[in-house]
Amino acid sequence: MMTLLPNRIWKKPMSVSHKPGPPMMPRALVKRRPKERYYSIITQSKQAGRSYSSVVRDDSTDVLRISLANMAIYECYLFALGLPSSFPTEQIIVYGHNRDKYIPCKVCHERSSREIRNLYCYELALPASTEREEYRQRILNDLNEQFDLDVKVEKLSIVKDSRKVFTMDGESVELIWEEQLMLIMRTKRGLVAELLANRAKYKKLITGVTV
Repeated sequence: MMTLLPNRIWKKPMSVSHKPGPPMMPRALVKRRPKERYYSIITQSKQAGRSYSSVVRDDSTDVLRISLANMAIYECYLFALGLPSSFPTEQIIVYGHNRDKYIPCKVCHERSSREIRNLYCYELALPASTEREEYRQRILNDLNEQFDLDVKVEKLSIVKDSRKVFTMDGESVELIWEEQLMLIMRTKRGLVAELLANRAKYKKLITGVTV
């Protein structure tokens, strides 16, 4: 006996869009990886690829690897200090050097060769049990040594707004102050010059009081 099977309506195969995985580390950085298990390396980016950060813990090899790729100097510091990548650049103050070196222009659609030279790749490998605060401090120390900087986060009082005030003496303007989190970047050369200038002012003040 033969039984005819009903005709089936075959659905068209659905197109599945594959999300791109994490980008590979730049070859220039991979080639510089030492044979030692634990290390830290930093190098300039050879091309303007997508910037990203990754933290990978491998308990089988006892390695915690932190990678920063194609980042501006200030972006590396944001990661080391635990600040969000969306931290406003208007809240970053640079003393003692050209601001463009640390905070490249992001308005341009294509980065110039000069801006690419100010992008860096960094990688740090530590024991897998290393805590977040510890490896962030290590990254901060490496960045300060590499770029000859002293970088801190400070709360500063800034003028947020103003308003008119009317008194018996007439009209005046009242400034509205607000505390704001600021990232302060100082070159060590500029920091030394600032300390010497403050010391000279203090010495002059003491001399004036003594006289």
